[in-house]
Amino acid sequence: MSGGRIEADVAVRAAGGVSLVGDLFLPARTPAPVVVLRTPYGAAGVWPEAAALAGAGVAAYVQDLRGRHRSGGEFGLGRDEGPDGAATLDWAAAQAWCDGRALLAGTGYEAFAAWCAADHPAVRAVASRQPWPATGTPPLDDELWWRTELATGPAVRPGLFDLALTLEPGLGADLDDPGLPDRWPVQVGPWPPAPGAFQAQARKVTRAVRTVPVPTLHLGSWFCRSAETTLDHAALATDPTVIVGGWASPLTHRLQPECAIEVPAEPDAADVMLSWLATIAEGGAWTDARRCLVLGSGWRDRDPRPPGRPRYREEPLAAARTVLLHDPADPFPSLPHSADLTAVARRDDVVRLTAKGPLRWHGSALLAVTVRAGRPVELVATLVHERADGVRVRLGDGTASLPAGTGRAELRLPPVAADLPAADRLHVELTAGRVPRRPAPREPARYEIEPGPLRLPQSAAEEP
Repeated sequence: MSGGRIEADVAVRAAGGVSLVGDLFLPARTPAPVVVLRTPYGAAGVWPEAAALAGAGVAAYVQDLRGRHRSGGEFGLGRDEGPDGAATLDWAAAQAWCDGRALLAGTGYEAFAAWCAADHPAVRAVASRQPWPATGTPPLDDELWWRTELATGPAVRPGLFDLALTLEPGLGADLDDPGLPDRWPVQVGPWPPAPGAFQAQARKVTRAVRTVPVPTLHLGSWFCRSAETTLDHAALATDPTVIVGGWASPLTHRLQPECAIEVPAEPDAADVMLSWLATIAEGGAWTDARRCLVLGSGWRDRDPRPPGRPRYREEPLAAARTVLLHDPADPFPSLPHSADLTAVARRDDVVRLTAKGPLRWHGSALLAVTVRAGRPVELVATLVHERADGVRVRLGDGTASLPAGTGRAELRLPPVAADLPAADRLHVELTAGRVPRRPAPREPARYEIEPGPLRLPQSAAEEP
């Protein structure tokens, strides 16, 4: 940021007299537009991006949210981002170094904070990466990790989740226990998370996306459970740019040392966001053609949004067994997000449905099942890509809650754009929960499963 300057610990007065503290990165020439990023994760983590924006001629103000790190008050998940964001934008737009224009940006909860303030008259654009809250009920392990390390208390606590499970391994076997908070090292709020725990916050974001008439960037990853939310937002926005790749984000999932995901060669997601922000701030139009990663065949110059009313092709599925015997003493495990699932491929307590390549689809596959259940169950359908080298990688989960007796459900699997070669296989693995990600029945149970064909969404031209 040659010629610019940094002003640390710059405070903004918000409701209740609370001081919201951030760091200001100014370009060599002012007045200039400003990118405002409000974060619960610590402003220092975004300093490199702020410095890069200042070097590109755009001011950047990175602020700790209320009750986090240096800012005063008490942090309440999803509570204060609207009025606090408005107060911050009022202040920024009135400064001599600002030309009156503001752009908002963020990843995860930061994106939520941005959308909450997006209706401010100074806002000219919003950049949202892998936004919070994601659609559906979150996996227990992901949600507990996020609340433990990132989303509660006055500061982040990196590493505490794994350390707690190392010191008391039994905690990880029963994450749906309502008594878990009494044994957990930090307060994590109501537990386990209810299906509609963050519906009000999700509706608030949806309203903002639909009504704010400014250019927006929707940046997502097929490997993140927020992919569906990213695509939904892009479909509602007035002037969207949407890019979906295969990025891993420390705010959404953690790549494990045994990572089996083939991370494709792609632009860095942070660089994409910075370039988009700088382009829009200059009044330009985004022209980067790399917009959609198609798993199995690389980047395509195409819209990652699936058709609004897709056509479906039925794909036959083969199954070695259709009866699932659940043993609560040895429930079907969920390996880390990025691990090779081969270790659990031969278990008996799974109904594995297999389709042979080549396979092409773009969107959310559907699977209807009839289940004769000995006990109530959260049936989990895990979409697994088995490569020609034998490595098996999770693409995501779909769930359906079924009562005891005979019931029918349509499972919606995670959206993806894929072009799998003939040597590959696609599996839908049905299990009675997946510990610790999804709760499992606490008593032995038998489930007879009658699956229908897998319905794969296709474009009109049958292109992935």
